[in-house]
Amino acid sequence: EEGLDNIFSRHNKHKLAMSNAAKALNLELFADENHLSPSITAIKTGEMDAEEFRKTIKKNFDILLAGGQDHLKGKIFRVGHLGHVNDRDIITVISAISITLLNLGKITTHQAGEALEIATKYLNKK
Repeated sequence: EEGLDNIFSRHNKHKLAMSNAAKALNLELFADENHLSPSITAIKTGEMDAEEFRKTIKKNFDILLAGGQDHLKGKIFRVGHLGHVNDRDIITVISAISITLLNLGKITTHQAGEALEIATKYLNKK
């Protein structure tokens, strides 16, 4: 019912909302700007243990983030946005990531708000 063009457009806006919000949260994307996926956003965690970060998100928000595989385990987490994902899901996961980073002292409340503002800008594009 949604139509292929609308599905592709939705996946693209979710990719842009997620990747740009991650950058506003001082998170580094695994892929470069020219190779971002419309189905999943992979995020490097630097000195943070990605597995512990994922466990915290699951425990506190009941959101399951994918981890890295093989040599990337503990170094990245992945946010899926393929299929039946809506704008509210994107805002919810950005909020959960933001709150967790705030609690860890990694970002400010200003950065958390900016990430949501940026994501909303992309989500509101038609």
